[in-house]
Amino acid sequence: MTKHAAKNAPTTDFENLVRNGIDFLEKAMSQLDSDPKHSVINFYTAVEIFLKAPLVLDHWSLVIAGREPDRQKYDSGDFVSVSFEEACSLLSRTLKKPLQKSARDAFDKVRQHRNRMVHFYHSGLNGKQRNEIKLEQATAWFELNRFVADTWREEFKPFTNEFQQMERTLIANNHYAKAKYEDLKPKIEGMKKGGATFEDCPRCHTNAYQAEEDAPRLTSHHCMVCFNNEKQLQLDCPDCGDADQYMEPYDGFSCTECDCEVSGESEIFELLDQNSFRGTKDDLDADTPANCDECQGYHTVCEYEGGYLCTNCFAYFNAVGQCQWCNDPMTGDTAHTYVTGCEHCDGYAGHHAND
Repeated sequence: MTKHAAKNAPTTDFENLVRNGIDFLEKAMSQLDSDPKHSVINFYTAVEIFLKAPLVLDHWSLVIAGREPDRQKYDSGDFVSVSFEEACSLLSRTLKKPLQKSARDAFDKVRQHRNRMVHFYHSGLNGKQRNEIKLEQATAWFELNRFVADTWREEFKPFTNEFQQMERTLIANNHYAKAKYEDLKPKIEGMKKGGATFEDCPRCHTNAYQAEEDAPRLTSHHCMVCFNNEKQLQLDCPDCGDADQYMEPYDGFSCTECDCEVSGESEIFELLDQNSFRGTKDDLDADTPANCDECQGYHTVCEYEGGYLCTNCFAYFNAVGQCQWCNDPMTGDTAHTYVTGCEHCDGYAGHHAND
């Protein structure tokens, strides 16, 4: 296909909707200081568009409110779209991916503010009102970014660059991160007094990056401002023995002191596994390798520091169970797995579906 042909290839309803959402979002961000009233209106319009995009991707009729869906009217724009509440309900009930409560609350606050802006005249906004808008949008932006980058990551993947560029712009201007950090600061300071450890977040640069030890030498970081999550595992190099080496999830191991490199799922598993009986007759009753319910990894969970570590995503578990149908060790809830199966089998129901 030529570049010209690719450029003029027809776009889907989902792509058109997301492009519109990005346009409204970029406009809202550009107006935050100069025209906060229209920034609120455009920001909420973007939020509503992004909530409806997964519905359209599943089927266009899901965004039609009330009446019998008509494709011709849909294409011409002659229809009433579902409300915010209906979109949230459909995400949960039909697509089985409900909004997190924090996201729903943040979006609803922007929605209500937008309604006040539309229905009541505002001749101007004072400094306090402008700061309130910044805080509302800051909270909603990071929730929206999580909705796009995590919950619906695969669906929005073609638009990753646009969202990353918006995030870089926001961080450079320090609009949203600073506003949300100042609001969270009293809580963060209280957590520090209680013994919590915070560092500067590498993404938004606020001191809201909480560090926690999940297991010996396994550290998790979570930013309370931008929701940036990272895990890091400290280990000894298997060749030179240097103890100050680190790995991140889904990455291979590369020693900074020598030429040692380890890659591949089975090789990483062998590197991190602490079952000293692996490969012997005493290993026959071992409950690893197990399947990871967090990342759906197959036989990626090994024994580590008295618990269990997924060598893919670095999720740490205190215990593992066993699928009641296929008998594979697993980290998730084993209840009803005889009937429904686990992530890697169909259970009794699936096995006899065609009987």
